[in-house]
Amino acid sequence: TPASAPEVSARPPSPEELKQAVAAINQAMKQSNRNLEFTVDTATDKTVVKMVDTSTGELIRQFPSETTLAISRGIEQFQQGLLLRQKA
Repeated sequence: TPASAPEVSARPPSPEELKQAVAAINQAMKQSNRNLEFTVDTATDKTVVKMVDTSTGELIRQFPSETTLAISRGIEQFQQGLLLRQKA
C-alpha cells in the first residue's frame, strides 16, 4: 500500500475517538458556517448525521434521510407484527 494511505483499523472507533473526529470535522466546517450533528434514531437504532447551517439553523442534508428512516421504522413494525402473529 502507498505510504500516504491512512491506516485502517479493524475495530470500530471508540466513542471518544468518534467525538474527536467530529470535533475536527466541525472545526474545518466552521469556515463555511456548517456543522455536523450525530444522533441515534431511537426507533431504528441507526446513526443519523445532519449537516446544519450554523448561522440559520437550517438543515442542509441528513443521512439517512427522514424518508429512509420512516421506511426502516415501517419495516421493523411490520416484522414485529408478523412475529406476534406467529407466536399467537
